Amino acid sequence: MEQQTVKSMTNEQLIGACVWLDREQKKSRAMMNSYKAELQARGLAIMENHNVKYVKFYGDEGSAAITDSMSLDILNPDKLKELVGEGVYKMKVKEETKTTYKFDSKFEKAMKAIFTGDYTFETTLEEFLDEMSIKPDDKQKKLLLKKLKGEFEKDKETLISVLVPEGETVPDFDVELWYIYRIKNGELIKAFLPEEMIDAIIEGIRKSIFVETKTSITLDYDDTEKED
Repeated sequence: MEQQTVKSMTNEQLIGACVWLDREQKKSRAMMNSYKAELQARGLAIMENHNVKYVKFYGDEGSAAITDSMSLDILNPDKLKELVGEGVYKMKVKEETKTTYKFDSKFEKAMKAIFTGDYTFETTLEEFLDEMSIKPDDKQKKLLLKKLKGEFEKDKETLISVLVPEGETVPDFDVELWYIYRIKNGELIKAFLPEEMIDAIIEGIRKSIFVETKTSITLDYDDTEKED
């Protein structure tokens, strides 16, 4: 029926319909971009407070996943090799023939932390645990030192399971988790770089690499149209 209707339309009618539909698509696209941008902004705000790169929102009609990804590129490979040492560079960076770089995941995490400044050398994890509002005993501290990884969700579960007795109110631990994230990044950086002149080396590395951040949103819903 629809095909017959289209075939029976004049050129003017077809053009008019196409123009109307194109305008409606542009309006819908603009509204969609506005809604997605607001969801992304809300997701990024949560990510910044929780040191995560993924947030999922749920609604009656479906869900929206916000992902914040970072890609690492080397601006000056010779300088980076000189700064981190040829041995570390050869072990942790794979040079491909098309001049792209494949990084060991831990080394990549350390380089990204250097570029973004998300690390600290001011205190060790052991020292920080002794200063927490809920201070662990020796047994708990030993377990936390082993299990904390600098990953917000997993570390939060670890802190709750180790420090909060069942049935008691659970603190949010946001501040503690932010410090743990930065301390663990600092430990990772120190694992790859020499202690001597480390600040100067870090500054040189920051000038030798580039980290690009990309935020994406994925909608998930049942695309079967509901009947009224």
